Amino acid sequence: MTREATPISIGKATYLCAASGEVLATGTPCMSAIRENATHNLERLDFSMTAWLDGARPEGMICFWKTIMPASDRKRGIVIDDEAVEEIFERLAGDDRPNRVAIRWLLAMILLRKRRLKQLRVEHRDEKEFWLFARRGAVEGAAPVEVLRPQLDESAVQALADELGEIAAFDG
Repeated sequence: MTREATPISIGKATYLCAASGEVLATGTPCMSAIRENATHNLERLDFSMTAWLDGARPEGMICFWKTIMPASDRKRGIVIDDEAVEEIFERLAGDDRPNRVAIRWLLAMILLRKRRLKQLRVEHRDEKEFWLFARRGAVEGAAPVEVLRPQLDESAVQALADELGEIAAFDG
């Protein structure tokens, strides 16, 4: 079966406050956010702590986290705890935009790897593949969590994982 690849691009640290234009130097505490922009692409925006505390937020924000601006010549991720991953996963439920479907599926794979989800089965409906999971500690008979597998080829999945890995080190 041939799958159509959906390109997903999320940038690295910008070193500029999206609200004020202020330069965010290496080692500076800041807030970073992922949003869906007007062209339906995901992008990373960074904010100074002052701008964030004053209420600056990007339109279309999906998630955010506190971080420290990394050295520009060094790859560095942050650790996001399991609860934060689950929260983002839940907030993306029911959103059928391709970028968000892809992110939610990848988060499901992370939660599966961390044993926060248990795979029950795969169902095929309307030429789509749905993965059904049980939550860790779920009571018997609880409704399964359904996740649509995006139409990505293996290279697109790897590119998505690599780009998310630049934002956050989920293996922490």
